[in-house]
Amino acid sequence: MRLRLLACALIAVLTAATLGTPAVAAPKKPGKVGLVSVTATATYTSAGKKYARISVSWPRASRATRYQVFVGNSKAHVAKQKKPRTTVRSPKATIKKLKRNKVYWVQVRALNGKRAGSRSARIARMTPTASASLSTSRHPAYRLMSYNVCSNACSRWSTRMPLVVREVQRLKPDVLALQEASRWRGAVIPGYTETLGGKDNRIFYRTAAFDQVEQTLSPEQQSTECPLALDEDNKLVLGDDGKPVRADPCVLPVDGIADPPGKQAPWAALRHRASGQTVVFVAVHLQVDDKRSMAGYRATQATDIFSALGAQLAWWGRNVRSMPVVVLGDFNTNRSRAGNNRLESVMHANGFYDAYEQARSLSRQHFNTANPRWLTKPVVGVTWGDHVDKVWVRPGRSRVVSWANAGRMSGGRFVAPLPSDHHPLLVRAQVS
Repeated sequence: MRLRLLACALIAVLTAATLGTPAVAAPKKPGKVGLVSVTATATYTSAGKKYARISVSWPRASRATRYQVFVGNSKAHVAKQKKPRTTVRSPKATIKKLKRNKVYWVQVRALNGKRAGSRSARIARMTPTASASLSTSRHPAYRLMSYNVCSNACSRWSTRMPLVVREVQRLKPDVLALQEASRWRGAVIPGYTETLGGKDNRIFYRTAAFDQVEQTLSPEQQSTECPLALDEDNKLVLGDDGKPVRADPCVLPVDGIADPPGKQAPWAALRHRASGQTVVFVAVHLQVDDKRSMAGYRATQATDIFSALGAQLAWWGRNVRSMPVVVLGDFNTNRSRAGNNRLESVMHANGFYDAYEQARSLSRQHFNTANPRWLTKPVVGVTWGDHVDKVWVRPGRSRVVSWANAGRMSGGRFVAPLPSDHHPLLVRAQVS
């Protein structure tokens, strides 16, 4: 009887304890991670081996306590990854020990306890090739801007032109390459000087920052740009053949125009006032059209530009391979377009890589610089960031400090009225 009473009491106590303790709810599934962005890249050496690293960030997911970051060699490979490369508590991560100049795919998902949310969209990134360590006193970080202003193909140019000027003055580039500027006759941008230019492509430099390099022609060099000699009575001096004689000495700016099929590509040698460094800047606008058939045409244009640049600099007694050179403009291709590798192969063969993929810091990676529908809402390139506007540098001889889609924004939208169907691209880079 006593044992029966004890058993009944024990059951009663256990029942009361169970009823008095609320059940612990299972953690809810976290939300899906939004678009992952690359915010920084770098090259480094560890234990004698050369590596690259990339930093990524993403919007906070609802109910997330941790995040898993997956890395793969292809779009399919990253989706199959079960083991994350790293797990973090905040919505950002740095992925280390990556190979240089190689494409990696990244995907992120949120965790809440043992529950996992849906994975983010897969993004791809080419890691940087190299980055030089350069003295800022001898090799300043220049603000380089490419801007397709669409003066000839788009309407309302007379209304938009002051907006373009305002953007230039807001961003204060040291060197500015304009495309589709043929209708901007007699262009005046306060604080800027224009170099010799093509009809479509134009180069401006900030007058307080740069001078255009000038050089005295040798007796063997002939140029129609040389002024004609005048005598004391201000009359033309004639040679033995009865033809006007050029002024001697003849001093001209060191510049030229490459003339590939399509649009001319002007270039100019500019000397930085503070450091004394001379840099050659080349303004380019390649054939529009995203069809694969046009990829070869753009590659041919680029080949012709480099050939002409080398020959023209040689005429000036200068070597294109030993001089700092920056190529900037609208190249009408990106990694999402068919045949992009055709142009890329030409650029790489001449030593140039896209600053977008070499930049140590990136801003608005996914907001495309081209905006053909004139939208204030950003046009998003999910996988790569689909930018046709580019700045090209030599990786082992440069350090790309930053890359940015620099269009003016407010409240997550580009500010209307828009100056052009492209947003300005702004790159800060040291070159040598």
